[in-house]
Amino acid sequence: MPIRPHPVHYTCLACHWSKTVAPASDVLLTGFDHFDVCPKCGHAPLEFKTLSHSTTDIIQLINTLEKWLKR
Repeated sequence: MPIRPHPVHYTCLACHWSKTVAPASDVLLTGFDHFDVCPKCGHAPLEFKTLSHSTTDIIQLINTLEKWLKR
Protein backbone atom coordinates (compact mmCIF):
# COMPACT_ATOMS: atom_id res chain seq x y z
CA MET A 1 0.00 0.00 0.00
CA PRO A 2 1.47 3.39 -0.98
CA ILE A 3 2.25 5.82 1.81
CA ARG A 4 2.04 9.56 1.28
CA PRO A 5 5.44 11.16 2.05
CA HIS A 6 5.83 13.99 4.53
CA PRO A 7 6.02 17.54 3.16
CA VAL A 8 9.52 18.85 2.41
CA HIS A 9 10.88 22.42 2.46
CA TYR A 10 13.67 23.04 -0.09
CA THR A 11 16.08 26.00 0.14
CA CYS A 12 18.86 27.08 -2.23
CA LEU A 13 21.90 28.34 -0.32
CA ALA A 14 23.15 30.30 -3.36
CA CYS A 15 20.11 32.42 -4.37
CA HIS A 16 17.80 31.79 -1.36
CA TRP A 17 15.01 30.31 -3.48
CA SER A 18 12.70 28.20 -1.35
CA LYS A 19 9.63 26.06 -1.81
CA THR A 20 7.56 23.78 0.39
CA VAL A 21 5.96 20.80 -1.34
CA ALA A 22 3.38 18.38 0.02
CA PRO A 23 3.20 15.41 -2.37
CA ALA A 24 -0.27 13.98 -2.90
CA SER A 25 1.06 10.46 -3.49
CA ASP A 26 4.22 8.38 -3.34
CA VAL A 27 4.99 9.23 -7.00
CA LEU A 28 7.43 12.18 -7.00
CA LEU A 29 7.96 14.26 -10.13
CA THR A 30 11.28 16.09 -10.45
CA GLY A 31 10.71 19.84 -10.72
CA PHE A 32 7.21 19.61 -9.31
CA ASP A 33 7.35 17.92 -5.90
CA HIS A 34 11.02 16.88 -5.79
CA PHE A 35 14.07 19.03 -6.53
CA ASP A 36 17.70 17.97 -7.06
CA VAL A 37 18.91 21.39 -8.25
CA CYS A 38 17.61 24.92 -7.83
CA PRO A 39 15.17 25.78 -10.65
CA LYS A 40 16.14 29.46 -10.39
CA CYS A 41 19.97 29.35 -10.51
CA GLY A 42 20.87 25.66 -11.05
CA HIS A 43 22.84 25.35 -7.79
CA ALA A 44 23.16 21.88 -6.26
CA PRO A 45 22.73 20.44 -3.73
CA LEU A 46 19.68 22.01 -2.12
CA GLU A 47 19.13 22.11 1.61
CA PHE A 48 15.94 20.28 2.54
CA LYS A 49 13.96 19.68 5.70
CA THR A 50 11.11 17.21 6.25
CA LEU A 51 8.06 18.84 7.85
CA SER A 52 5.05 17.52 9.71
CA HIS A 53 1.66 17.72 7.97
CA SER A 54 0.38 20.28 10.52
CA THR A 55 3.32 22.61 9.80
CA THR A 56 2.54 22.48 6.09
CA ASP A 57 -1.11 23.31 6.75
CA ILE A 58 -0.02 26.46 8.59
CA ILE A 59 2.40 27.44 5.79
CA GLN A 60 -0.30 26.95 3.16
CA LEU A 61 -2.70 29.13 5.18
CA ILE A 62 -0.09 31.91 5.44
CA ASN A 63 0.64 31.72 1.69
CA THR A 64 -3.08 31.91 0.89
CA LEU A 65 -3.51 34.94 3.15
CA GLU A 66 -0.49 36.68 1.57
CA LYS A 67 -1.92 36.11 -1.92
CA TRP A 68 -5.34 37.33 -0.82
CA LEU A 69 -3.91 40.49 0.78
CA LYS A 70 -1.89 41.36 -2.36
CA ARG A 71 -5.08 41.67 -4.43
